[in-house]
Amino acid sequence: MKITAVHPNTPAHRLGLRAGDEIVAINGQKVHDPIDFNFYLADDHPWLSFLRGNQTVEIFLNTSDGEFFGVEFADFPYRCCGNKCVFCFIDQNPDGLRSSLYFKDEDFRLSFLYGNYVTLTNVSQNDLNRIVTQRLSPLYISVHATDPEVRKKMLGLRRDDHLLQKLAYLAKHNIEMHAQIVLCPGWNDGAHLQKTVDDLALFYPQLRTVAIVPVGLTAHRAGLPRIKAVDADMARQIIVWCDEKADAWRKKIGSNFVYLADEFYLTAQMALPAKGRYEDFAQIENGVGMTRHFIDRFRRQKPRLPARLPGKKVTIVTGTLAAPVINHEIMPHLAGIEGLQTDLVAIDNRFYGGHVSVSGLLVGQDICRQLSGRNLGDAVAIPPNCLNTDGLFLDDWTVAKLEKELSVEVIQPQNGVLEIFKLIA
Repeated sequence: MKITAVHPNTPAHRLGLRAGDEIVAINGQKVHDPIDFNFYLADDHPWLSFLRGNQTVEIFLNTSDGEFFGVEFADFPYRCCGNKCVFCFIDQNPDGLRSSLYFKDEDFRLSFLYGNYVTLTNVSQNDLNRIVTQRLSPLYISVHATDPEVRKKMLGLRRDDHLLQKLAYLAKHNIEMHAQIVLCPGWNDGAHLQKTVDDLALFYPQLRTVAIVPVGLTAHRAGLPRIKAVDADMARQIIVWCDEKADAWRKKIGSNFVYLADEFYLTAQMALPAKGRYEDFAQIENGVGMTRHFIDRFRRQKPRLPARLPGKKVTIVTGTLAAPVINHEIMPHLAGIEGLQTDLVAIDNRFYGGHVSVSGLLVGQDICRQLSGRNLGDAVAIPPNCLNTDGLFLDDWTVAKLEKELSVEVIQPQNGVLEIFKLIA
């Protein structure tokens, strides 16, 4: 683990560590990543081995519980995915994107650190032992199917990866898990879906939730297996089935256990469930309950909306999937604010094409082209989830570039509609 920075007035600084030093081991245990480092650092009276140039140095550490040690590390190499999933979204990216968007990670450490979903296909018994020993919990697991033959077919595996045995081992050692099923019509629906959910329920409460999300299909699937999209009729059938399953599990184990991504309800044009259906919103980052959370937050914010504004106009951008909800739930209230004009624009995702309609996959060039020539007013509000942590759209456009092309301020309200008014004040 190569140190890239040492913070002043920290244990690392007092011990004389420098940028460029390489951590080799703590208490004789090899250190491969920040998880190892923090785990072994918590031992009583640890001693650290590091390389400075060609010289190995050993020092005893004296740190207080919870004290920030004071080092930053270079990124550790991530494990890549060797699966060939028939539905993989990365395989459906258009050409010409930045290289990181073509990298398929399959690393249980990223699941623990960031909530990334992993299939566990490349996890060895040593990895499972490490997860248990270091309490790497919760983990987020892409299951898709528990029948070995269906799973092999969907994930492009040559042999059974013994998923259920791995889940059983983690459950036995009280590792919290959350599962995901990407629903592909004709592949893992019907009886296969029923079996998968029932199999996963055997590991409750350690496996706390199962989220079902519809397969995402772009226009860039040349040479890939044929998969049908989840249409409105199928979405309605899945909603009815899921509600029945959730009712049964709630009576049996006290939890709904199985949840649907918002896309099912929006595609079916059915009412979203109430807040209680999502319990603690454990899979909100997977698009499960995100719309309900957005609506409820707006309703709480409504009393704080301004009664009038001195002649402001805002253009609100969203994806085509969420547009009906925003038009119904949000826009009528904004229309009642004196001196405020609002214009909702649903952006058609031509960059990805296919059936991609969620706001999180909107790109700068589509927003620019479809807003050009409009009276955009004082600001354009874009969904914050269409930018990464570096402020980049998926097509590498920046907010600054979009502002320059549209000649208008572009704002990203992170905390709901109310923030729009703070940003344009």
